[in-house]
Amino acid sequence: MTKLLASALCATLLAVSVLAAPIRAADEPPAFPTTSLPDARSNVDALVGWPAGLAVVRERVWEDRFMTVPSAAAASAIEEKLSSVPHRAGTPADIATANFVRDRLTADGFSVQMVPFDVLYTNPIAQSLDVVSPKKNTFDLLEGDPAHHTDAERLAGPSFMENSGDGDVTAPLFYLNHGTADDWAAFDDLGIAMPPGAIVIERLGGGSRDPRAGSNAYEALKKHHVAGLIVYQDPAEDGVYGGVAWPDGNWKNHFMAERIGGPKPGIGAIAPPGDPTLPGEAPIPGKPHLTWAQTDHADIPEMNVTQAVARTLLADLTGTIVPEGWHDGFEMLERIGGNETVHLAVKMDRHLTRIYNVIGTMRGETKPNDIVMMGSHRDAMAFGAIDPGSGTTVMMQVADGFKALHDAGWRPARTIQVASWDGHELGLWGSLSLAYQRGADLRAHVVQYVNTDQLTTGTPYRASMSPELWGFGREIASLVKGIDGKTLLSAETAKKPVMVPPGGGSDHMTFIYWLGVPSSSTGYYGHFGAHHSAEDNIAGLATYDPGFKQAIATAQYTGVQLMRAAGAVAMPLRLSDVAMQLLKDLGDAKKSPQYVDIDFAPLKSAMVAYRDAARTFDASLFATERAGNATALATLERRAMIARDAFWMPNGLSYNRFWHTIDRYVAPFPELSFASYETTDRDAKIATALERLRAAIAKARELAKLPDDAHVATIGTKPTF
Repeated sequence: MTKLLASALCATLLAVSVLAAPIRAADEPPAFPTTSLPDARSNVDALVGWPAGLAVVRERVWEDRFMTVPSAAAASAIEEKLSSVPHRAGTPADIATANFVRDRLTADGFSVQMVPFDVLYTNPIAQSLDVVSPKKNTFDLLEGDPAHHTDAERLAGPSFMENSGDGDVTAPLFYLNHGTADDWAAFDDLGIAMPPGAIVIERLGGGSRDPRAGSNAYEALKKHHVAGLIVYQDPAEDGVYGGVAWPDGNWKNHFMAERIGGPKPGIGAIAPPGDPTLPGEAPIPGKPHLTWAQTDHADIPEMNVTQAVARTLLADLTGTIVPEGWHDGFEMLERIGGNETVHLAVKMDRHLTRIYNVIGTMRGETKPNDIVMMGSHRDAMAFGAIDPGSGTTVMMQVADGFKALHDAGWRPARTIQVASWDGHELGLWGSLSLAYQRGADLRAHVVQYVNTDQLTTGTPYRASMSPELWGFGREIASLVKGIDGKTLLSAETAKKPVMVPPGGGSDHMTFIYWLGVPSSSTGYYGHFGAHHSAEDNIAGLATYDPGFKQAIATAQYTGVQLMRAAGAVAMPLRLSDVAMQLLKDLGDAKKSPQYVDIDFAPLKSAMVAYRDAARTFDASLFATERAGNATALATLERRAMIARDAFWMPNGLSYNRFWHTIDRYVAPFPELSFASYETTDRDAKIATALERLRAAIAKARELAKLPDDAHVATIGTKPTF
């Protein structure tokens, strides 16, 4: 930066700061710093998606103001409102949180809409577990030490399986490892007689990329006439083997369990996402639903128990020693059993409940039809102080910050929407329901989605982002400081990058994989042993985020991300990281047994060509930003968006029309992965999947290497449903 430009920038920066400062009484302390100077950010003169110039200077002043707003006191106060009592979707306590978010957003100057949907709700009415023989034992199913239960543990009630059937079964108990199809094959080879109507205990885990794995496991239960299922979390996977146990550390202790979905029939990958009682439709109030009995559902009782309960059950099993690889983290020799008689009873409540998405809108000043959206689910399995309270707390602090800026004169160019999703823990049903109702509109107008679910579970900090946003995200991570006082990016190593591709598990899935919107979920993602447990309560925040330092840093990052996305000339995209992630995914695929017989050479050739074109394209983007040419930058970024949309399939994936991204659906290369596990016409389906992916990459390459801007008009717009 020349001395002349530096002087001009600093003078303008000071003038902007003074002009934008709110009027205040002489004895009132300033709400924000009145000056800002260049710091260690990359691209000091320009920002990703922003041309160099005075707009960048002004933006940095507003960002510095915003970062003073999030605070520990505000985070604590918000958590008290959100997480003091259990609030499953559709319950009165959940509706109270909806009203809180509505009122808070209204006070922050957002226009607020409550969007209702009716969905299936399941919850245990009664659960019990007893050993009948050889020695009687009635189990306390609450989490925590039975001799010293906390009020929170009593209020949360026992852990449960949402998909459980009803049943009251007294039968012999058998240990079946993870309960996979391979485990059942090994059990059958042992020649042990399991009578019809037995109860099985399994440790969680043993997952597979095979989309039929869950269906096969459930079919194995039915084939063996199992009448009841007990599951637990292996301490070797989440317990003292991993690190310091709760409450002194992040890992489960023996008295913890989880509230989870549970197995049921059907292949989830091919089913319409959302409420199974209204498959493939928006559950708008008044629509008739199927009954639960008309859906594919579990018809045996299922129960999730603490490690202490599981250990007691397993310790008294006799008979055949388990096969190699079946031993879990309990310090004892384990056996298949059959000698122990157990009484298991579960009764579930199932009914339609009304959920409410709360959506606040701050209208953009110059590009109101473009929407930058931030969303977090609000309903919880119990108290949900971290999942999802930490995310909603960040979201509310960001909204508070935007009010402070708005009062001082700041106006976003694009419309900013804040979405508080409901029904997430039932199956992402809040965001999915909105996609059914308004999918085409959301795809047309939402240009970036920022998810804020479960953000403060300890180091490391990770930005789980669509790869086209990594350049944008890294720049923010070089500004915002973490809990160690250093920038979030400073902790990055080659083996542990800050920017990682998105996975699954939260509402960003709806926006990335259904709508094809660049999206992210950034925060502190350490081990979370209290996940879906009674211990994920306000007191538990002291273990995971003492002093709310993670909450502050994450709110600062998220707010700056939204501000830059809302004010950028066009969406701040880069293509090189997309190409490099494709190549990395391909390298990983070559090591996977499911792809051992596949020729990846043509696919790799297409990826390398795309990488080379993307690097040239991104160099042009960078130069255009630095040159301060807003018109040329907008043109290039439009090309980048359309090139990225080469991976969005308008008619959906080959096996599920609701999911559209061919490069990734939670895991890489979804169509290829699905085809690799097919049992009929596998080779032909693999060939088709490879060609569809190769063609998308080739199309992206062509769009990224257009020779001049005159051709931009010929590439059209992003595809629609």
